[in-house]
Amino acid sequence: MDEYQQRFAKFIDLLEKRAIVPIENTEVKESCTATLLLIFVVVDALSKITCCDQIYKSSNSGKRFKYFLSEVLKNRYSTYKNAIYNLRNNIVHTGLNTKVILSKDTNTQKHLIVDNGNLWINSNQFLIDIKSAIDRIKINVTARGTYYINVKKRIKRFNLIQIDNEDDLATPSPGPDEETFS
Repeated sequence: MDEYQQRFAKFIDLLEKRAIVPIENTEVKESCTATLLLIFVVVDALSKITCCDQIYKSSNSGKRFKYFLSEVLKNRYSTYKNAIYNLRNNIVHTGLNTKVILSKDTNTQKHLIVDNGNLWINSNQFLIDIKSAIDRIKINVTARGTYYINVKKRIKRFNLIQIDNEDDLATPSPGPDEETFS
């Protein structure tokens, strides 16, 4: 594993510890909104690695987010990328869900379908799909594919620092005056 793959592994480990594990192992999973908020954190973070250079250089998080839905998650995520992005903005900025019916039902058939004019999103299925995407991205980075090339170019720009030398944990930076994650 080279240095970029190691940095990427730390980055993914941080995302999993801060977002995926709390969804799976805490009461967060009882709230569709809280679950989606953490899923959206993962999408925002991974979109920096998975989007093309043109979109990355535009510094437009909305374009990156929608690109991730269309090009990484694909299928119906592409169809409903605008509605999902609007839901993301509503939850992140106001804590409110509008125009979407959320479900955490273990029967995930009502996910990304329109029923009686309303889009249904199942937070359990969204999590399954995100975890699958993470696995595909890891494989691509290990194989030194397109995402690996993006990691090499971009990972130093992420606002992460090392704070725990004993465990070598990466964490979000407390501010712009800190050294970047390297």
